[in-house]
Parts: sequence; structure tokens; C-alpha cells
Amino acid sequence: MRNSTSIHAGSMADIAFLMLIFFLTTTTINTDQGLDQTLPEDCKTEDCATKLLERNIFEIHLNDRGTCLIQNKISSKEELANQLIDFVENRSDSMIAPENPAEAVIRLEVSRTNSYKDYVSIMDEIKTAYLQMRTQYSLEKFSKNFNDLNAIERKLVLKQYPLQLSEATK
Repeated sequence: MRNSTSIHAGSMADIAFLMLIFFLTTTTINTDQGLDQTLPEDCKTEDCATKLLERNIFEIHLNDRGTCLIQNKISSKEELANQLIDFVENRSDSMIAPENPAEAVIRLEVSRTNSYKDYVSIMDEIKTAYLQMRTQYSLEKFSKNFNDLNAIERKLVLKQYPLQLSEATK
């Protein structure tokens, strides 16, 4: 007579459960990456149109070939940050730039056929310009770097230099 060996099902379930726990705790889940943007709040009135003075609008057009038109002049993307800082700061009291940095609005118009890389490079230049202006203001006002400010100081700087962006596609 032969004795057959059998494997207990309970032991198999324990091993399977331990393997499941092991793989769940050791694997990483890829997360989506993108641009950190805060959308404006929903309009609560019937007429949501905002009247803007032409002098407060900084226009950036990116055509389908990736050419950048800044304030109706062909420019390179690398020049964008400096031109934006000059516009927003308006140190020369120009009549074609905002009186106050808080009133500046950036109008970005891109083509649907633009590459994502071109769009991201434009957004990067815009955010770089605003970070430079905020850091400079922080150093002048609080003698601290923008990233070292507390919540109240940071709010004051953001109120002085808000990033107001209007995006459009053509």
C-alpha cells in the first residue's frame, strides 16, 4: 500500500497571502506628472467678463512652428523671462506697461498643433520670471528669500506679484 503525500490548502493560502503582501509593499506605482496649475474659482455672477486695460496685458503667441511672438515681436523663448520682468516691473514708467505689478495679466495663445515641450518651456519661463520678481521683492521687503518666508509674508508677496494667466488656443 502506498501512502500519498498531500499538501494542505491552508499552508498554500498562507504562502499566497504573504507573497501578495510582499509585492504590494515593495512595488512602486507610477504617478502622473504635469504642470501644477490652480484654476480660477467658478464665476458666481452672470457676467464674468473682466475689463482690462490694454497696457496691463502681456501677449505671448506660440505658432504651430514653435516660433514665439512676444508683444507682437519675434523673440526667442529664452528672452521671455527678461521681457516679462521688464513689463511687469515697469521701472521706466512706460505707458504700455502696467502701473502696478498686481495688475499685469499674461495672455498666452498657443496652437493646438504645438508640441507639449514648447508649451512647457513657455510656462517654465513665465514661472521663472515670477519667481525672480517674488524673490527680489522678498529680499527687499523682508530680507529673506521667497522660499524662506512664513505663510503671512508669502501671502503678501503673492498679492504684490500674482501670476494672472489667460490661456487660449487657436
